[in-house]
Amino acid sequence: MSAIFGILRFDGEAAAPRELERMGKTLAHRGPDGRRAVAEGPVGLGHCLLRVNQEDYFEAQPIRDGAVLLVADMRLDNREALAAEIGITDAALRDMPDSAVLLAAYRHWGAELAEHLLGDFTFAIWDGAARNLLLGRDHMGQRGLFYHHGEGFLVFATEVQALWAVEGVPRRLSEDAIGRRLLMSVDRIPGQTIFEHITVLPNATVLRIDAGGALSARRYWEIRAGAQHRGRDEAYFVEAYRSTVEEAVACRVRRLIRPPALCFSGGFDSGTIAALSGPIVARQGRKVIAIASVLEEGETRRFGPNARAAAEAYRPCPFIDLRFYTRGEDGIFDDIETSFAITHNIIGTPYVRRGIYRIAAEAGARLVMDGHGGDSSVNMRSRGMLGRILLRGRLFRFAREFRLRMRATGRRPRHVLRQDVLPGLVPLWGIAAVLAARRRFIPMWRTRPISDAFARALIARGVVDPARLRERYPVENRWEARRQALLRNSAAGPPVQRTLAASSGLDFSRPFRDKRVVELGLAIPESLQFRDGQERYLARRAFGDRLPGRLLARGPGNDLEDPDFFRMAKMQTPAALETTRALDRDGRLSRYVDLEKVGAAMAADENRRSDHTRLYIASLAIATTRFIAWFDRSNE
Repeated sequence: MSAIFGILRFDGEAAAPRELERMGKTLAHRGPDGRRAVAEGPVGLGHCLLRVNQEDYFEAQPIRDGAVLLVADMRLDNREALAAEIGITDAALRDMPDSAVLLAAYRHWGAELAEHLLGDFTFAIWDGAARNLLLGRDHMGQRGLFYHHGEGFLVFATEVQALWAVEGVPRRLSEDAIGRRLLMSVDRIPGQTIFEHITVLPNATVLRIDAGGALSARRYWEIRAGAQHRGRDEAYFVEAYRSTVEEAVACRVRRLIRPPALCFSGGFDSGTIAALSGPIVARQGRKVIAIASVLEEGETRRFGPNARAAAEAYRPCPFIDLRFYTRGEDGIFDDIETSFAITHNIIGTPYVRRGIYRIAAEAGARLVMDGHGGDSSVNMRSRGMLGRILLRGRLFRFAREFRLRMRATGRRPRHVLRQDVLPGLVPLWGIAAVLAARRRFIPMWRTRPISDAFARALIARGVVDPARLRERYPVENRWEARRQALLRNSAAGPPVQRTLAASSGLDFSRPFRDKRVVELGLAIPESLQFRDGQERYLARRAFGDRLPGRLLARGPGNDLEDPDFFRMAKMQTPAALETTRALDRDGRLSRYVDLEKVGAAMAADENRRSDHTRLYIASLAIATTRFIAWFDRSNE
């Protein structure tokens, strides 16, 4: 959870130490184990240190080596391989931090060093001889780096707030970005944040800034199937699945100085991480702190399973320290200003993660993981897999899988037909037509709680394509294209959960978003994604000896991370709406959000699934107005 920050001036001025000091203070929560900055002529670099892994005890950044000045926020997974290739001895490597290995890699490969790295990282390297600054971000965007390219200078930092410590960095919201989020557009614009003239460096990108301020970006990797995995048989994929996921998890926990925490549902993805990390952590004399978001004991909800029973299946494991987070009085409107300011996101329920991260920090963890990304990498889950088999003309396999699907899920034939066959047979335009008919052919953007005038202006300017707004079903792509889109969007944007975890003093990582796992997952044939009537066929084969029988026998569906969201929103949103009305002086909030539409969503019925979605979207819209009001006041 370390942080980096810096300034490069190309207006003839020197980088100001006082501005570096202000940036460092803004990021102090990321550096409990040290903070230091160096200014040399036009450039200044700084680093905040949180020790997570054993090699972090040797960190002393910024590193200066001749004309090179370097800072990095990283966990380097291929330290040994890099050392062997570069010529670093085992004895020397033992006392080297990851940043020193990075420096050696730069000396060896120059600006092409990122292609040779594995792990989660961001870095900044100033080469005084070449007179340029390199900024880099890891393959899947697990760590983040924001920058502002201004008149005469460039400033960068791990979090946006640190940029505003430098004079001349604008502090304005982007109406285009706010509108895209309110409309829930499926398309992410690489680099866009909700703040004007502040960019997040896209994943797998190295940005070069020369002494004159010219920028040039280079992609060093693309999200695609690994060539080494193509054309392999089932036995290969079972073994590759096991070894690749094991390695991704091990890289995150084998050198820890404290026990790891895990956002835990008891499902396949988080359950696999628990099962694989547990024995490694046990050899360190510790346990994995597995924290599940659940309802109060004995409570149930109309829709969505509760993770309590699935999580309890792991309690007998000697290496699991199972804990529960229950909502209590927490809600989506708690400390909304901080949540938005650090995550710049209006999607999700940050109160749940804040509660989980608080428990993790109190338990002594410095790293927290979750299982997100499994569904879009090695464990593809798409509606209509049986229909997909039928479309490909595999009739005998279809008949067999249909029968096994009924057995695995307990569904009747007509339910399997509706849930697992028809969604795969109906073309996307047909699904879109059905959904349009259900909403009486009202344009999708009109169903969002956004001001009609604001939405029309966005559409007229081409900011949003009204044909590409999120539906309950994937009407923009599916199968392989859907996975690719999910992976691209998640990797290119801000690292929301990492930033939220950092506010509790935690590092954060997602094993299933590891480059190695992604390259394997995209190479797995469809025939191995769904078999014997069940999703996650390879997961069951590869880790059937590690996972609880209850999990292996379960049907489709994920447990909700926020199982009490509906009742929380139903109870808290009316008061929040009234607060918004009171803040709506001169229509500065209602010009973005249609408060009447939001009010209509308050009549949501818990027994209607569609009302859950309406209330969710309305709650996020109100949260957005609360942040806009706070942000505007902060500029007065």
